[in-house]
Amino acid sequence: MPVFGSRMRHWLKSAGFAPQTYTEFCRVVWLRGMKSAAKQSYTKTVLLPQTNFPARLGGAKRVEMDSYLTEKCGFLELYNWQRKNLEGPDFILHDGPPYANGEPHMGHAINKILKDITLRTKIITGKRVHYIPGWDCHGLPIEQRVLSDIKDENPIEIRRKARKYASDAVAKQRQAFMSWGVVADWNESGCYFTNHTSYIKNQMQQFINLYDKGLVFRAFKPVHWSPSSRTALAESELEYNESHESKSVIVRMQLDTRALTSKLKDFENKPLYALIWTTTPWSLLANQAIAFSNKIVYCVVEDNSKNLYILAQECLTNIEQKLGPLKLITTITGQELAETKYFHPITKQRLPFLHGHHVTTDVGTGLVHTAPAHGPEDFLIAIENNLSVLSLIDNDGCFTKEAGDKFSGLDVLNEGTNKILQHIGENVLNVDTITHSYPYDWRTKKPVIIRASHQWFLDIRSIKEKAIDSIANIRIYPEQNQTSYLNTLIAQIKHRPYWCISRQRSWGTPIPVLHNKRTGDTYTSRKWIERLCRLMERHGVDYWWELSTEKLIGRELRQELSDDIKDLEKGTDIMDIWLDSGLSWSAVLPKHRADLYLEGMDQFRGWFQSSLLTSIALQERSPYSTLFVHGFAVDDKASKMSKSVGNVINPEIIIKGGANLNKEPAYGVDTLRWWVASHGCQHSQIPVTTALLRESHETVQKLRLVLRFLLGVLHSYSEGVTVEPEYLYLDKYMLHALHQYSKEIQNLYDNYLYHHVCKLTMNFLANTVSPVYCHLIKDRLYCDEAASPTRLAAVEVTRATLTVFARSIAPIVPYLVEEVWLYHPENLASVPLYHSEYKVPENWHEPEIARHVETALTLRSKVNTLAARNTWELSGTIKASKNDYESLLMLQKDQESSTSELCEILQLSSITLMESSTATETQIELHNIEKVLCQRCRRHPELDENGLCGRCVKVLDVANVSSISV
Repeated sequence: MPVFGSRMRHWLKSAGFAPQTYTEFCRVVWLRGMKSAAKQSYTKTVLLPQTNFPARLGGAKRVEMDSYLTEKCGFLELYNWQRKNLEGPDFILHDGPPYANGEPHMGHAINKILKDITLRTKIITGKRVHYIPGWDCHGLPIEQRVLSDIKDENPIEIRRKARKYASDAVAKQRQAFMSWGVVADWNESGCYFTNHTSYIKNQMQQFINLYDKGLVFRAFKPVHWSPSSRTALAESELEYNESHESKSVIVRMQLDTRALTSKLKDFENKPLYALIWTTTPWSLLANQAIAFSNKIVYCVVEDNSKNLYILAQECLTNIEQKLGPLKLITTITGQELAETKYFHPITKQRLPFLHGHHVTTDVGTGLVHTAPAHGPEDFLIAIENNLSVLSLIDNDGCFTKEAGDKFSGLDVLNEGTNKILQHIGENVLNVDTITHSYPYDWRTKKPVIIRASHQWFLDIRSIKEKAIDSIANIRIYPEQNQTSYLNTLIAQIKHRPYWCISRQRSWGTPIPVLHNKRTGDTYTSRKWIERLCRLMERHGVDYWWELSTEKLIGRELRQELSDDIKDLEKGTDIMDIWLDSGLSWSAVLPKHRADLYLEGMDQFRGWFQSSLLTSIALQERSPYSTLFVHGFAVDDKASKMSKSVGNVINPEIIIKGGANLNKEPAYGVDTLRWWVASHGCQHSQIPVTTALLRESHETVQKLRLVLRFLLGVLHSYSEGVTVEPEYLYLDKYMLHALHQYSKEIQNLYDNYLYHHVCKLTMNFLANTVSPVYCHLIKDRLYCDEAASPTRLAAVEVTRATLTVFARSIAPIVPYLVEEVWLYHPENLASVPLYHSEYKVPENWHEPEIARHVETALTLRSKVNTLAARNTWELSGTIKASKNDYESLLMLQKDQESSTSELCEILQLSSITLMESSTATETQIELHNIEKVLCQRCRRHPELDENGLCGRCVKVLDVANVSSISV
């Protein structure tokens, strides 16, 4: 290049600069122009992150994007994709069927989203899953819903309307589950329904298997009976009303003094009464005995009217508080009551005293009114002593004609109770009203009674020990509740004598039996069940009600039963819906065993138990190896959510917003999912509050902004460059942190600690990703040359951070992550994240490098504490302890430097590093620098009058000189 002449040089010098060549002249002119312009003109020279990924999506746009992702980005196809493309063995999650009744609610959201997080956790790591969603479609609640529209209770009409109602409910729930991103094959062929032909056929076959094993039998026993539903109920269908009020009465029953023994002989010429206490005075009409205990000491006492009473001596003080002073006459042993008789207070029948193991002195009088039709312990006493069981109450909970004209037709819980007490009259010594826990029908919310009736039972006693042994080694999550939950399940089974599996309704699976009207015998067989299954395939699931008994029996069986055919009729009972769903493992699961059952804690007395008992009975092993138990949704006052209370929050409104978006904004699916993950695993009560939902939404927004920054960094400023990245210690530290984070996250996922996943995610974001790495590499990213090896290293680490971080939160917020992946500059074909493979390299694990950088980061905290201004305007003198000096020396080789990695980490203009032989703790002194910082990078001091540092002059020179023409 030519050298300027003296005249030209003189003019340039007077202008303030003296270039020697034309190229230098052009560069200086350009830089002068840059300086003379406003500061923001340097912005165009800074390599800022660039992405079209929006910083925020709200309202209609959020709803629109969620719908787009569901329909267009692999959400609906993911289940079938992973079945075809991932390798087994399968992780099997068996779906406890939600009830096909009502709108989708927060309980559904908790359950289905937790299941989906579990499934996605497996899929994202390349494991194939087996998950078939199902619905429990039979049962009383649905039948009650449709009965209000039917004048004549015709079973076929009830079933037709119930089927339509269940189908409509399934459609609504299925659409909601799909919109929440739940991974499944949502086509009808990919789900199971307890009212479909294939499912019912399996259930009938399992019934005959149980029958042939001798585990199913019919008997006349007391069961929980719901007068409001007119059917028997299982224990799992009860809820206990703690505020129920009952009449508590003390009644005297006169002894037959002709049959007195031992000490009681002294009273044979005087009226002598046994005192009994009961909270079910309506059952006194069915009294058949008084139970006593051989282990209790009884006494004879006298009241002020010279009446003589027998009661447990230990109960005397409590009874005196109700009846007044009682004079002790004598004591007797329980054995001395063995041959005693008494007269029924209404019928005047002469009845026995009988020993009962259940009799205690905890409450009452130590003498127990015994009505075998109305209590399990009473029933056992009747069996042991060959008493016939007297039942005088009908399906509506009213006294039958056999109870006598005075009582017939009266509701036992209301007028019947009052009439009984009125009739007994002077023999009622005390009446109180007590508030206590009492069983209610969980659907009608009305009280139940215990009533003997002919029912079908599954024998629990013969399989009880096997069931308890089989669950001894199962895992239950959350782990802190493992022992208590396991003990709960064992206790439920241990104290359950039998399972009533019959119901007196129309909407369900029929119990396939024939009854002999003359003898009362029942008939069923495997061969006949096979015929019924063929009839069902031909005529549909209503065949049992549509076809006559003769057609159900068929020609072959008619010949076999020729003598009894005229006396046979088909049964009218259906199977308990807990048997329906309890047998789902046999219809749905490969190898009839699941890796996981995931349901609410109420299923210990429901599906967990019914599944276990049927599986033990049929295959002698548990159908699950692990249980994951979650709580239930409550409002901000810890009240259970209920439509009748009016405290329900609709998941749909959380996602799509309400009528007034200012009051009920559209938060999107991921907010709902983050709320479930954050709160659904740790509490028995899961609060649903506006504050928590808003907090979840803000958290998802924070994730969005960080992911947006990471995406923007990946914008290519060096297309086609083949320079190898040069990784600094900070880069390697970040890779190490990603390795550790990935390992910890996976461990939390594997142990179903999703709330801890949320915490770790946000801690990693708040303490490592944003304030450390992303912040400390900004100078490199923004101000270095585009093809700088160290800048490229920062970009590569950012790419790794985006990938690892996105995959770590994908099970919880899949919508956000798939949206991010659409904008990934390398994902030109818009391949869903879940279709990609990724494994964190083991060579990222470099604890020694991490130790060195952490030493500097600790020192950085001191700098930030000491500095009252922009730290780049300061220099530092470090007197390092012996332990720290080794690490700091790795980051700054020279004693003094303004370009070392230590300067970058501490963000100081220059650093003087010295080792202190005496200091036990590293000290740092900060000093102001005399020069002004570069106007472009705001890191290095200006080196020339253009206001730029040497690094920026060089970068701008490389970027722009080539574009300046002569």
